Amino acid sequence: MMKPFVFSALIFCCFLSGLVHGQIISGVVLEKESGLPLPFANVFVSNTTLGTVTKEDGSFTIKGDFPQEIEVVASFIGYFREVQKVLVRSSNSIELKFELSINEAMLTEIELKSKRDKQWARQFRKFEEVFLALPDDPYKSQIEILNPWVVDFEMVKPKGAPNYLIASSEEPLQIVNNALGYQIDYYLQDFRLTREEAGFIGQVYYKPIPTLDLSQMTRWQNAREENYFSSLRHFNLSLILNNTDSVHFGIYRAPYRGPDDRTPNHFYEIGRSIFPTQMDSILRRPLGDGTFRVFLPERLEILHLDRSWPNNYYNSVFHPISWIEAKEKFFDVDRKGILIDPRQLILSGYLSRQRVSRHLPLDYEPKSNFVAVNTGDQVDSQNVLTQIDQLREKPWLVTNKPYYYPGEKGWFGGQMLYQNEFLKDTLSRVIHVDLISEGTIHQSHQFPIKNGKIQGGFDLPAELPAKSYTLRAYTNWSKNFDQDGVFLIPIPVVEKGMVPTKKSMTQEQTLQLIEVKTDFSLVDSVPYRVMDLALDFVDEFENPIDVNFYLSILDSEQVVDFPSAQKLEDALTWLDSSLPEDFDFFAKFPIEYGISLQGIFIKDKKRQALEQNISIVRGDLEDYGTVKSDTTGSFWATGLYFQDTASIHISALDEKGRAFGTIELIPNTSLTISSSLPDLVYDVVPFTKNDLILDVAEDFVLLEEFVLEESKEIETMAERNYGYGTPTFEVRQDEMEKLTWQMILGKYFNSFKNLNMGESTSGVLAIIDGQSFPYQDGVELITLNYEPFDLESIKIYSDPFSRAIFGMAGYAGVIMIETRKGSRSGPQFDSKFDPTGFQTFQVRGFSSFLEFPKNPPDNRYLSKKPTIFWEPKGKTVQGSFKTRVKIPYGVESLRIKIDGISEDGEAFSKVQIIEIQKSLK
Repeated sequence: MMKPFVFSALIFCCFLSGLVHGQIISGVVLEKESGLPLPFANVFVSNTTLGTVTKEDGSFTIKGDFPQEIEVVASFIGYFREVQKVLVRSSNSIELKFELSINEAMLTEIELKSKRDKQWARQFRKFEEVFLALPDDPYKSQIEILNPWVVDFEMVKPKGAPNYLIASSEEPLQIVNNALGYQIDYYLQDFRLTREEAGFIGQVYYKPIPTLDLSQMTRWQNAREENYFSSLRHFNLSLILNNTDSVHFGIYRAPYRGPDDRTPNHFYEIGRSIFPTQMDSILRRPLGDGTFRVFLPERLEILHLDRSWPNNYYNSVFHPISWIEAKEKFFDVDRKGILIDPRQLILSGYLSRQRVSRHLPLDYEPKSNFVAVNTGDQVDSQNVLTQIDQLREKPWLVTNKPYYYPGEKGWFGGQMLYQNEFLKDTLSRVIHVDLISEGTIHQSHQFPIKNGKIQGGFDLPAELPAKSYTLRAYTNWSKNFDQDGVFLIPIPVVEKGMVPTKKSMTQEQTLQLIEVKTDFSLVDSVPYRVMDLALDFVDEFENPIDVNFYLSILDSEQVVDFPSAQKLEDALTWLDSSLPEDFDFFAKFPIEYGISLQGIFIKDKKRQALEQNISIVRGDLEDYGTVKSDTTGSFWATGLYFQDTASIHISALDEKGRAFGTIELIPNTSLTISSSLPDLVYDVVPFTKNDLILDVAEDFVLLEEFVLEESKEIETMAERNYGYGTPTFEVRQDEMEKLTWQMILGKYFNSFKNLNMGESTSGVLAIIDGQSFPYQDGVELITLNYEPFDLESIKIYSDPFSRAIFGMAGYAGVIMIETRKGSRSGPQFDSKFDPTGFQTFQVRGFSSFLEFPKNPPDNRYLSKKPTIFWEPKGKTVQGSFKTRVKIPYGVESLRIKIDGISEDGEAFSKVQIIEIQKSLK
């Protein structure tokens, strides 16, 4: 089930209520500084087609049927626009006076902004998807901003809150909407985009596109009618008119009832999670001023019955689906169904798709005898291709060193690149990494993807031949896109005693807007030197900027300068590519949410169906899940989470829990090796500086074991959350004494979402004092046997990345409790699993690797290594990063290499040399 992107209802600034007919708004527009009239200034009623230009004396007159509360806008090029909120009510004539101030910044602006950099282009693409139309909307190709260069972007980084992107424009956006037949001047007032939500407001002036083509006029009229009858305005109008027999909407109450474990079958869910309701059952009251208050205590799920559109929520209905939720449990509308305050509603689903491309002016009135019919406004093959394009992903990796020797240990970090960043929650959480050469796979690993980040390592055998290899990375899902989603980076493996060299060390220099300022201090201790390193990241204006980065510090005497094979800024060009129009998509390889199994159920009796529930158990119930085989007996299971190799028990079970039939596992298909691997041409020359030293794995193992042993003495298992990482939410002990389970579930459990597209979801997993109960209903188990005040702690894992480590059993989320000593009155279960009747398979899990040891012991001499420090998860706080680096004696100079990307998408790569001996003098 794909996560719905919530689109804020803050779409247009409108202060509207009942219409009054035959009114006149007149007035004058003056220059504030001189008091002189401004001829040919634009004056219009926002969000309508009602407007005019001033005469030579600055006067204007607008006639029409106005809402009771309106915004009248006056604008002129080179001046700040002025907006006046007007309460019309029953007045037949309104007089206004506008005084516009000169915008000196605009008058002195001489820079032509029609050509922008790549970062601006990516931000503008996101802006268009939120502002104009979604990528799969058929209207997207029919609407265009004619002056895109007037839009400026800024990434805002508030303290204690998520970053958000804002867009601004000194001039109105000039938009042509050939889908509905309007020219639009949009005066953008505010635009904000976060990872979860988006919203914008502004003043809008619509002008119908003139045409004498009768067929074009008919198409526009039909499109306007279609959009009106599927709009929020028409839904609201149906509510206040009590249209109980509406053919346009199917309405269901969708109250929150805990974790989102609904099935994709709409008809099955009726009466379980959604409840049919009628228009006349929704309470509304007139407020006496021409407006109505609609009371909405629960979320509504709405089916748009007169339209065809694929959705990601149900596989049994083919209508668009929307959800409406009132923040204050009510919202106000005028007698035309126009929302008074857009901030009162949260829209998701189909209604949240209603960007500028589908909005009509508020003075638009449909034909009274119109009956909505589907005119083919569903997603066509080209838009299906656009949808598939949005689901593309590709990894990018960077290694700790540019080349290696046989017998060495290596590390890498990286991140996933997504065509649509908002969909990363539903995309792959497993990366496959191979070491290949000349058609041969020498090593194959799989590592978890955590929140789009990648971290791993590898050991090169001492007998590995010295030559050029390729590190290949891909996901199971990206195999559907052939080589487009595959990352390749050459890895030279050099003969011992030699170093690589390229004939020309020059690289293409790219303009980078991020600067890294380095500051450090050195102190000698007995076993090694200690360097306190500070990195400050600033933009071109010397402002601190937050970045995610990968930091490698090498002994520059041991590792010679060698150009990077692929920089992140080069990899980002993939985001600007798109699928070819003739691309034939077939999802043969599904998305992996963990270690995956593919198999076939073979029945042992003729009358048995091939469609069966397949039970999967890891070890002694360390993980548990069920999947369903299809009509051919084939099944797919994903989401298991373990390292190295584990025993997996699989069987179909009857109603009495007895195993039957036979299971055959199908090996995972390896990706075909491309015939065109990246070619890195280099020479090798003898290493002449000192004795060559290698990054040998055994020395790092000793250091890592010491650090782990030290940490065990400091933290208990409960304090370390039993190794499961940081929870999404934690209920504090002082809160538990005041809260009931109902209050806790209502406050925290609405965050549980099943974002595993097309996969089954079990109930919430319960972990009690470190013991998990994957075969129980976790919420029921805990709430029936414990009270909050009897517990030491309640920890909730609800986001897809924190709960991934729990495997299939944690699909729906996890609630972990720690009981108070002496009050463990809850149930005690024997969790031993009896595998009788199950078939057992040895399945390879995630590859284990030792993370780079950053804290060697203080009482142990630190021997020289080529890799002094490696940080694949660097992240700044207010533009700064500080760390302590332990440097072996004998190291004379360091090469610091930083690859990263700012939170607003600007990639960079920096290399700096630090001369230790000179710094000590």
